[in-house]
Amino acid sequence: MKKHSAPNLLLHICYSLIAIIGFTSVVSAKDLAPYGYDRLFSPAHLVRVELSVDDDDWDTLRFQRRSLLKTLRTDVPPTKQEKQFDYFPAELSIDGVSVGRVAIRKKGFIGSMDERRPSLKIKLARFDKKKTFASVDTLTLNNNKQDPTDINQVIGYQLFRKAGLPAAQCNFATVTVNGEHLGVYCNIESPDKRFAERHLGTDKGALYEGTITDFTSTGLVRFERKYGKKKHDRKLEEVAKALEETDDTKMFQALRKLIDLNEFYHYWAMEVLIGHWDGYISNKNNFIVYYHPDRERIGFIPWGMDQLAEDNNQFWGPGFKPPKSVKADGAIARRLYQTPQGRESYFAALKEHLAQIWNEDEITSQIAQLEKLIAPHREHSGKRFRQTGKPFDEFALERRAEIEAELEAGHPDWTLGVRDMPGHAEKRGECELSFEFTMVELEESQRELVDLSGSAEVGLTVGEESSRFSDTTLGLRANRGWRGGSYTLQITNPNASGPSTIEITFPRGQIQPNRPIAVDIFASPASGRLLERSGNVGERGTIGMMTGILNLMTFGKKPGDRVKGTLAAEFYQFLN
Repeated sequence: MKKHSAPNLLLHICYSLIAIIGFTSVVSAKDLAPYGYDRLFSPAHLVRVELSVDDDDWDTLRFQRRSLLKTLRTDVPPTKQEKQFDYFPAELSIDGVSVGRVAIRKKGFIGSMDERRPSLKIKLARFDKKKTFASVDTLTLNNNKQDPTDINQVIGYQLFRKAGLPAAQCNFATVTVNGEHLGVYCNIESPDKRFAERHLGTDKGALYEGTITDFTSTGLVRFERKYGKKKHDRKLEEVAKALEETDDTKMFQALRKLIDLNEFYHYWAMEVLIGHWDGYISNKNNFIVYYHPDRERIGFIPWGMDQLAEDNNQFWGPGFKPPKSVKADGAIARRLYQTPQGRESYFAALKEHLAQIWNEDEITSQIAQLEKLIAPHREHSGKRFRQTGKPFDEFALERRAEIEAELEAGHPDWTLGVRDMPGHAEKRGECELSFEFTMVELEESQRELVDLSGSAEVGLTVGEESSRFSDTTLGLRANRGWRGGSYTLQITNPNASGPSTIEITFPRGQIQPNRPIAVDIFASPASGRLLERSGNVGERGTIGMMTGILNLMTFGKKPGDRVKGTLAAEFYQFLN
């Protein structure tokens, strides 16, 4: 997409001029940087970030987490939900320059969550609205937990920008907190109004973050509007409606009025080319949508590119082998790929990227330079394991041949069926309880729960009904499984007329006294349910799935050992 049509090129020039003029004016007297925006995000510049935070605040921050269940809820839109991470005051210096008092919070989701090296959002202007550093007032620092090379995000965002697509600037930073070196992070330009002015030429539209969502009836409510007026939400709804049109001509007529299709084809092709399996096209995740008021159309911005160089998606299932040259899981890509016109336009964009953007020598040479830059600091980043893909330099050398060989046989079909979005989810209740019991002998082959000698104090709310009870029975079961298996504990109120049992399943091999254990439905150490009754209860007897925090103050696996803990959780139910 490097060569724009004349009208598009003129628009880009105009927007660039507006951005330059605009940002000359917004650099206030309180901009503290000794250099400019370009230097702050230069790939050749290793930014030095040093934070001083109250020890108790830091401990609270790093153990906070983002709940998948709360993220998926639909009874309260993301824009109105209570934020899952808290801000804490800190003192900041960047490259030896004191920035003073700022606000920091943890960031991330599922695979990138980390308690020793949390990803961070830093608000420079929280206590002084005029404070900026190199024309930015927010820092986004990602820990690269899912990328042991640290390279993917710098290269990924750069390739999008090289293709003429709006994308964040990104380089590296070393991060130190209270004197502890946390290693190498990615310093990513934050998607906010300043970003929009720079890359889109205006901040007057709206910006949405897409996390496990799509342009479908159940997905629309999960778009989080980062800024902009609610009236712009209608554009997302109109896109979803256009995709339902079965007549291809009418569908294209509607979409052209809503989406910059040329830009979208190039966005789509770039996600596929770099193997961004966890983005919009392949996983309906990690993307930003903007509404541009001058164009009166929406566009896409890439996000969360720590996992690249991968064609497969673990959520597609083991029976599906995806083509190398195309992915079409996201609703817009899927519908367009069902048409000859959509296929031709997509592959034209892909071939354009291969011809104009994909330069193997440049990519591998830059990766070598970046690796040399960060090598002295990577020892502090800790041991990380590759979950998907391969090193990007290896991937880059193979990619062209893989795609061109596949296309010799023509355009491949996309045969994966529609993956429905999670249905509507609403909060059903919450609980707060403490318990203690004496550990007993357990056999993994025994499916029934073993009665325990113990007690519990329970506060339970279901709907509008609240109760407190201590007349409880406790049961425990040992389960086979990954990393040494797990325990399932049930706490039951035998006198309940409604839901009677709280169930919590937690790992046997990862327990440390007084260390919070996250409870959620996926990629979490523990899980839990609110049940109609005790025993081996299936889906029909489940009132709600649990998200919260389990804390075991004392724990032992041997018979006679005392176990004592607390649980604070909320329950959510998927309605369809």
